Amino acid sequence: MENLLQVDAKVKYALDFMESSLAQSGAPHFKAFWEVRNICLQLFKENLSPLVRTQLWTKYSELSKEARRLKEMLDEQSSFAAEQIEIAIVALENDIKLFEEQVTKIANPDLGPIPTRLSVKALFYQDTQKRLNLLNVQASRVNALRKELIKTDMRVRQKNKFFQRLSEIGDQVFPLRKELIKEVSQTFSDDVEAFIEDSFKGNFDDSLFALREEIKDLQGIAKVLTLNTHAFTHTRMRLSECWDKIKLAEKERKKERAQLKATFKQNFYLVQAKIHELKKQYESSELSDDQAYKHLDEISKFMRNVELGRDEIKALRSEMFAVKDQILEKQKAQEQVRLQHEQEKEKQRKAKIEEVKNEIEQLGNNARSLEAQELATARDELAQKIQNSSFNKFEKQEVERLYKSLRSLITDVLSDKEEQALLSLSEDDRQSIEQLREVLKQRKERRQAIKAQLESLRKAGGVSGLDFEKAMNNNELIKSEKERLEKINQGIQEIENKIVQFQKKK
Repeated sequence: MENLLQVDAKVKYALDFMESSLAQSGAPHFKAFWEVRNICLQLFKENLSPLVRTQLWTKYSELSKEARRLKEMLDEQSSFAAEQIEIAIVALENDIKLFEEQVTKIANPDLGPIPTRLSVKALFYQDTQKRLNLLNVQASRVNALRKELIKTDMRVRQKNKFFQRLSEIGDQVFPLRKELIKEVSQTFSDDVEAFIEDSFKGNFDDSLFALREEIKDLQGIAKVLTLNTHAFTHTRMRLSECWDKIKLAEKERKKERAQLKATFKQNFYLVQAKIHELKKQYESSELSDDQAYKHLDEISKFMRNVELGRDEIKALRSEMFAVKDQILEKQKAQEQVRLQHEQEKEKQRKAKIEEVKNEIEQLGNNARSLEAQELATARDELAQKIQNSSFNKFEKQEVERLYKSLRSLITDVLSDKEEQALLSLSEDDRQSIEQLREVLKQRKERRQAIKAQLESLRKAGGVSGLDFEKAMNNNELIKSEKERLEKINQGIQEIENKIVQFQKKK
């Protein structure tokens, strides 16, 4: 600015700088803005042409107002953010004060199947983990509020007060959480070591399946409990060693299973004979579908009660599935017959709908060529037919929508026929004028009713809750009502012209 010689150039430069300060992304540079504003104000005291002074002062005033407006808006946003943080901190403080009460309200954590070794301490683990779950939530809320507070613009003093309160809250949450984690980690590690000592000493004779399930349960509960890193890693390593011991034991026991093959084969032939007998009885129609399924269930139960190898079970299940597929094929054929019957009924019903739609369309096309009495009779018969139909809700709505348009058309046609009869009277008949005036009155009343209906449809179309189909139907009705309004206006004009002609002759 100092390099500029002209005062007006300096003022323009200052105003451009003020404008760019307000246009900064994020928070405007208010400090720089107010400093340059004061400099600019001093420049206005120097010699400037009146026209230039007026133009520059106007922009100066507008920028000052805009700065104040932005300052107020940012102050409001900062105040709102501070209020929300205050509410969140107060809620967190209240939760901590009522910690024991909160613990009693929350449900016990789902630890999954409780291992036998931990059954006597199940209440301890549930209660401790329940407390840890609540403390974990509170700790995450403290951390989230700290992050939110860091990125929120507000006065430093107020922000420091919030940080101090969060620090006090953390002093109540984090030490207790750390102590509970340490306690539950140590207890769980001791229980795992005791389980290994009792179950895997020497030549363990317990069921390998039971031991495997115990290990799975221990590994599962380790994932649920809030353990420290050392306890989680150590117990996982120790339980993995147990898995290796179980695998070695399984290899030894596989040798014993070789001796059971003869028994497996004998039981296989026994079950196979039952399956073949069932298949024979079903094919000869001695058994119904339900009875066949019942026999299959009985064979399945029998298979579970005898010793069978994996290959034998696979082969027997394959034969049982073949019988089941045979039953399903028969049921499928019966279902196909039923579906064909239902489809035929549906086809007849749809044909009935199309028949009614065609009658509506045909009556609409022939409305003006029919006599008034004949037209009214056809309309009433069609209405009665729709009323007595067995259509579902949506089909009936569609048909009634078409019929509503037809009914409006028929009403117009009947009115036209009646009015045409009146218009055909002799012109020298003195009563004709009165009759024409009555017709004019009726048409104007009809025009008013059409306008009211059109306004109602427009209001309904303005509702945002209409789905696409309803909106399309509404637009069609509006278009139809507009055509009726145009037609009635033409009719009114014709009658008024006729009355004028009568009056001129008089």
